[in-house]
Amino acid sequence: MPSFASNALAVLVTALTVTAQMSYLDIKAVEEAENVKECEALGGVASVRGIEFPSATTQFFFIYCGSLVFFMQAGFALLEAGSVQKVVTVNILFKNLADVLVGAFVWWTLGYAFAYGKNGSSDLPKDQNDFIGNSGYFLQNIGFCEYSFYFYQWTFAATAVTIVSGAVAGRTQLKAYMGYSILLIGFVYPTVVKWTWSYNGWLWQGTNTDGEKVFEAGEDNMGYRDFAGSGIVHVLGGTAALVGAWMVGPRVGWTKEDGITGHSMPLVFLGTMILSFGFIGFNGGSVLAMDTTSHAAGASLAVVNTILAGSGGGVVMEIWSRGFDKKWSMVTMCNSALAGMVAVCAGADSYWPWAAWIVGMCGGLGFRFVSRMIRKAEIDDAIDACGVHLGGGMVGVLLRPFFDKADGLFYGHGVGWTMLGWNIAGLVVIVVWTGAWMYLLFKILSVTGNLRVSDAEQAGPGGIDAHEHGEDSYSLNDWKPNGEVAAKPSKPNTVVPS
Repeated sequence: MPSFASNALAVLVTALTVTAQMSYLDIKAVEEAENVKECEALGGVASVRGIEFPSATTQFFFIYCGSLVFFMQAGFALLEAGSVQKVVTVNILFKNLADVLVGAFVWWTLGYAFAYGKNGSSDLPKDQNDFIGNSGYFLQNIGFCEYSFYFYQWTFAATAVTIVSGAVAGRTQLKAYMGYSILLIGFVYPTVVKWTWSYNGWLWQGTNTDGEKVFEAGEDNMGYRDFAGSGIVHVLGGTAALVGAWMVGPRVGWTKEDGITGHSMPLVFLGTMILSFGFIGFNGGSVLAMDTTSHAAGASLAVVNTILAGSGGGVVMEIWSRGFDKKWSMVTMCNSALAGMVAVCAGADSYWPWAAWIVGMCGGLGFRFVSRMIRKAEIDDAIDACGVHLGGGMVGVLLRPFFDKADGLFYGHGVGWTMLGWNIAGLVVIVVWTGAWMYLLFKILSVTGNLRVSDAEQAGPGGIDAHEHGEDSYSLNDWKPNGEVAAKPSKPNTVVPS
């Protein structure tokens, strides 16, 4: 009898559990159906990347994380301004604001359509065009429920463009900067996004387990994998920065031995802190959904790994700096921490925390190596943007196939070799594609005399701020020590080449 009672109780519990699960699924189905109806009522259409009609929670998640990434523009502006001379500050701030304003227009008109637009009337992911998107210009036929995703992806595009700003600071004409910003955000970057982050992009598709090309998303395919853009955003931006810094030439007074010292370490520090804060949205938001506990856990893992990677890069390279350079360098710590966060982007959701710290450390080493090589080549990268983004980004893309806890080689997963091959191929494609377009554009600008501010104008009264903007970054010279207003100088500050 006790046995019968226990069996009956077990059956009852099982029945109640199944009923509860079915009720939960029914409720979810009703919620999804209501969400679809609401989006359709707003003119919604099936969204990109298989995310059809994102829920209200996910839409808010995109807006929140996108706002954090958007705030990185302020971090870039402060870091770049502090790393250059005082007479370049207005120029730096102007270009960062232009990235936002001009970039918003270009992403609206062309960029988003090239990156995520479907082709013809076929449904994703069966669309066979894996090169470039061809719908959604000016957000036409894009439902309101997709706008949050559009906004989030625009902040990534703006980040890729801003990387170039600091590397070419202090000697580049504004018309040249506007030209390559439009090309990057309107064509070069969106095309790479189509290849890698769109389910029918040829780099993302890769091959299936038999080595054959696949044209539909599935569990058995493995191609280029880059969670939050170590290669797609940072290597692309770093490559453009390298080509630009090389072709525009060094600033007046710059030497590979001494460089040119920045004018404000507080700005460098504040910029680094803001960028670190923004990386929470950059990597945490890249889970692209916030509807389940699994989504929340993935975002949490990405955020924790991001902070640990910054720690790995900053701490190890600061010890390195003390050991080899005999100095506790603030600039080295800032750049190395950022390089660590750049490196972990490729697999922030796929690493155990200890692995993220190691990846960040390697990102710091990558920054150091690329920075030294660029200086030895006598290329003036004004803020070490290439070291941080190109060096850190490459390391991140190459290390994911080893440390990925689901498919990594260090965990005995042979598919990691396939991922490594495609990630190497992806890096080569991104560097060659970006480098070729940037070289062509900068060559045209150079030949037509629209690339570089003349040496005389760089070293003249007020430097490039006076020449390009007619404005001064600071007004401290307007005040006497006792607080009385002094006579305003007739010309802006003068820079003496070091």
